[in-house]
Amino acid sequence: MNPASMNHDELQQAVVRAAWPLLGEYPRLTLARIAEAAGITEADLLTVFPDPESVLEAAMATVMTRLSTVIDPAVEVRELEAIPVDQPLEARLVAVIEILDAYQLRVAAGVRTIEQIGIPAGTPVTRTARPQDAKPAIQLPEVRQAVARLLEPEGERLRIPAEILAEIFLGISRVGAQPINEEQHPTVPAEQIIDLFLHGALR
Repeated sequence: MNPASMNHDELQQAVVRAAWPLLGEYPRLTLARIAEAAGITEADLLTVFPDPESVLEAAMATVMTRLSTVIDPAVEVRELEAIPVDQPLEARLVAVIEILDAYQLRVAAGVRTIEQIGIPAGTPVTRTARPQDAKPAIQLPEVRQAVARLLEPEGERLRIPAEILAEIFLGISRVGAQPINEEQHPTVPAEQIIDLFLHGALR
């Protein structure tokens, strides 16, 4: 790395990239160690970061920005809203579970990336660097509304309002289809979850 050929922001970003594999060494990590990994002198490092904590906070902020993108369910909400209501109810609900399963696996992969860094929980770095306003997809009103839309065509067959049934279904589907690890498929097939849900939902 040649600091002389970089502006301030470029050097900061290069240092953050070099520090990424070292995050698990916190709190023993030193400026000398970071500078060595980045291939620059401590003097050069000090022009962009005053201490190891500031390097780690910048690195974690970058990670959390990426993680926030991963956990954003906007794509899944659009997919839920696009499910046709003219197909059988069971097929609609299978589509919901498939979309949410894919979302859950994507989020789990992002979280594992953070966990593998190995920074001890409760340190200043992990306390201050976290996704803002992050909520599970099933808690978002737009997800619940999208599922309620899929239930509404059943009309008088529903025992309770579609909005309430949507919340119940989302809870059941996540408990029943929770993957234990990345290699394992959902513990309960979607069809069984839906059969259980509909047995109590329809007149």
